[in-house]
Amino acid sequence: MYKIKTFLIAVVLSALIFIPSLLWAQKVSSGELQRLVIPGDFPDPSIIRVGDTYYATCSASEWGPIFALAKSTNLINWSIVKYAMASRPKWSTSNYWAPELYHDGKKFFIYYTGRIEGGPLCVSVATADKAEGPWTDHGPVMCQSAGSIDASCVEDAYGQKYLVWKEDGNSVGKPTPIWGQKLSKSGITPIGDKFELFRNDTPWERNLVEGPYIMKKGDYFYCFYAGAGCCGVGCDYAIGVARSKSINGKWEKFSKNPILAGNDVWKCPGHGTVVSDTKGNDIFMYHAYNAESGVYVVRQTLISQLEWTSEGWPIIKQGADILHTEGKTSLNFSDDFTKLASSWRWPVEHEPAYKSANGLLALTAMPVSNNNKTGAVLAQATLSYSYEATAAVKVTAGVATGLSTFGDINNAIGLSVYKGNLMLWKVQRNTRTVIAQTKAPAASSLQFKVTVHQGKALQYAFSADGKKWTNIGATLDGSFLPPWDRECVWLWLPKV
Repeated sequence: MYKIKTFLIAVVLSALIFIPSLLWAQKVSSGELQRLVIPGDFPDPSIIRVGDTYYATCSASEWGPIFALAKSTNLINWSIVKYAMASRPKWSTSNYWAPELYHDGKKFFIYYTGRIEGGPLCVSVATADKAEGPWTDHGPVMCQSAGSIDASCVEDAYGQKYLVWKEDGNSVGKPTPIWGQKLSKSGITPIGDKFELFRNDTPWERNLVEGPYIMKKGDYFYCFYAGAGCCGVGCDYAIGVARSKSINGKWEKFSKNPILAGNDVWKCPGHGTVVSDTKGNDIFMYHAYNAESGVYVVRQTLISQLEWTSEGWPIIKQGADILHTEGKTSLNFSDDFTKLASSWRWPVEHEPAYKSANGLLALTAMPVSNNNKTGAVLAQATLSYSYEATAAVKVTAGVATGLSTFGDINNAIGLSVYKGNLMLWKVQRNTRTVIAQTKAPAASSLQFKVTVHQGKALQYAFSADGKKWTNIGATLDGSFLPPWDRECVWLWLPKV
């Protein structure tokens, strides 16, 4: 059981959050080595190297700020140094997926997915002079009626840039072509006619191929891609590769695909990027679910080393010490609120007002409305599927304050104090229900605790002194909380 501790005073939060270090490298039964490097929610990772420094980003989905930028000098220890976008681009509403980093030696690019207001999923691009920004968004550049997602950029031998992306045909019951199209010198505007690289046409890929990333090696361009079901308890994602001597084909798929599939430790690996490390090794970064914790710790980021067969195909290196790098990937987290840690997140459509200084966090209450029955939210992604979280709350007139387990803005379970009463409540499909209610102890501050087992069994309790705890309500089933990129323990402050 791992513990998250938080302390809330009036509308001010003072917290130390701590999760002990867990696994940092795991050998799986099939012989591949897969090293966990960014624990918790970091799906669809993209990585580049600039000199001796590595940068990575990932899908933001419905969380703000958008597109975390993580930095490392050894591929093992990462820290989030920035977000590419503080708020939603004006052209878009949601679905901030699959950002792909690219550096042409002068400018930095993020090719990403978003949903155009009133329309389909589109590919957009943002640029910066430095990896850590500031970033300038240029709006959508590709919007097919079925949706355009998972874009990346590659240059041919003559310096011509190409946009490569997936047409989201599986969302409308159709095949999923991977398309390519030339880009202007700026890397922003598609020019000429698009062409198909390949599509889902082998049994293991099932209803889709997606997440294309192309690298050049020797005489060939190699396209790493994902196939089958990406997400959730029934996922069967896996990684394949195809190659061609030119970007516009003909592309040949590896006869031994998939080159990496699920095993007894990591489930549903997919959507990855290759980077050459400072020693010349080819390192594949991708996401997967931990087989034990499943979807309740969402998709975490791993690396594996590639090796190349005598026929010139990449495979996952077997039984070697990946990168020969010492050190552990730490799952520790703490925040003394001298400055708010960069890992705090909020629902992208409901950014809260807050201040963090002198060991305190002030979170301004947000009115409950038809499209927000949860109030103001600051959240931390869970790193374990069994944990405790506690919060000390000063009883404040006119404000319901509490601690919750949060799926998304329409699905949450929490405990709050309001008008002398303790209320155990849930919001499910945007419908709010009070599950249990009792008179609050006569105290100026209270402590709340949620104990979580197996990711979905939730027991809430309260205390006047942090020593003697009283459960409120029965153990609740939290399996309805959306875990895909969104399940968190969060701090809750609505105005009622």
